[in-house]
Amino acid sequence: MFINLHISSFVYSIILLFSLFASSSVLALDKIKVNKGQSEIDIRTKYTYNILNKALSIGRNKFGPYKIETAGFSIPNHQTLKELTKGEFINVAMALSTEEWEENSIPIRIPLRRGIFSYRLLAINKSNSEAFNNINNLEQLKQLTIGLRKSWRTRKTFEVLGFTISDAYSYDSIFAMLDKNRFDYIPRGIHEIYDEIEIRKNSFPNLAVEPRLALYIPSPFYMFVSKTTPKIAQRIQWGLEELVKKGILQKTFEQYYGKSIKKADLKNRTIINVGNPVLPSKTPLEREELWYSFSVEPPAK
Repeated sequence: MFINLHISSFVYSIILLFSLFASSSVLALDKIKVNKGQSEIDIRTKYTYNILNKALSIGRNKFGPYKIETAGFSIPNHQTLKELTKGEFINVAMALSTEEWEENSIPIRIPLRRGIFSYRLLAINKSNSEAFNNINNLEQLKQLTIGLRKSWRTRKTFEVLGFTISDAYSYDSIFAMLDKNRFDYIPRGIHEIYDEIEIRKNSFPNLAVEPRLALYIPSPFYMFVSKTTPKIAQRIQWGLEELVKKGILQKTFEQYYGKSIKKADLKNRTIINVGNPVLPSKTPLEREELWYSFSVEPPAK
């Protein structure tokens, strides 16, 4: 009896150790490698990395432990997709979607910022504010010069539509150029523009938000995962769907951007429908729960 009990306990211990080993192998640590911000005063990643962490955390019991690692240097925008494809320095990136990005990585088609990028306000130079007073449509707007970074995904949209573009080569320099009146305006997201101008008010005191116009450019902003790490893609997809289902994504979005949306006051702006001729065909516009309602109807083309 004692011998049988002793043997049974020993067998049980072996089975338990084997199970723990097997579990630890299955639930190995997932390393999520992301890019560094584009500038020392770039605060735009605070929200997206918060959402990433929530999406990973909510799936901890299902997918196991994880660790987020930030690259030791900032990978330029024009190199991000190339590095994501390799999966060496980064395996997760957040960006406005294009067909090229969706073809060369694993897109998680849940708009992280719930469509806030679709509405742009104009950063202008105060001394040039009168140039916008009589602009009410796309053709009038195209008479002015727009400032864009060469690596911004929206540049292709404005190029295809025939805008006159003045190129900048870094995130910080584009604001310096506007401060010196090198072009007429920079289109910026509702969630970006107020912070960007406030942070730079001492360095570039001539910057302001144009008070009466907004641009409508359908622009989904996703997480993209390297094809070298499909398990991480599965984990993030599941986690983001859970955040949507539980209302966590919506709540976090409003905590971060509610004040900016209210301040933008889109209802009392003239909205110019720029459109997006390069919008990826698989954009989930039919999933209403993924998009924030700005209580405005973009005008017909």
